[in-house]
Amino acid sequence: MTTADRILDAALELFNEQGVAPVSTNHIAAAAAMSPGNLYYHFRNKDEIVRSLFERLFDTLDRAFTMPDDRGPILEDVGRLVRINFDVVWEFRFAYRELPALLRHDDILRTRWLEVRRRGYEGFHAVIATFAAAGVIKAPPDPEAVERVADLCWLISEFWIPNLEVSGRPVDVTELERGITLMLQILNP
Repeated sequence: MTTADRILDAALELFNEQGVAPVSTNHIAAAAAMSPGNLYYHFRNKDEIVRSLFERLFDTLDRAFTMPDDRGPILEDVGRLVRINFDVVWEFRFAYRELPALLRHDDILRTRWLEVRRRGYEGFHAVIATFAAAGVIKAPPDPEAVERVADLCWLISEFWIPNLEVSGRPVDVTELERGITLMLQILNP
């Protein structure tokens, strides 16, 4: 593991536990068992650390949402992709919980997020349409209704954690399972 990866792992853990604002680079350096100077050798500031964690998130999403090339979609793919999606949301929960504030704070991150989000949104809609066309999910025959189902799933995925927090429910694995169940109910496989 590289020093930069150690820093990012420590930051991810702290951000997930405490949020981004209360965590300083000194806290991250201490959690990574290194001097602040060593941290600053790799990252100039906390914003760079946050951006690097978002790049890690983007890479994780790109790797996770691949469909097999050697066959068409099957029912098990629906559950697998929903589960993977929520696993990624859990792993990077700070990003989903604090997304609007982080994007307002950092124009570089905002530009990159919007670019990746647009690509992911289009890809997600294509996956839902493929599942519907293959009869793997019970989607209405109207293409616009399929789009609305995809939009609902996207909203649940992207905003499940903030929904938990504003509802006063714990952000934990049990509540994450409720999000998975809700998304599968909407997809109605």
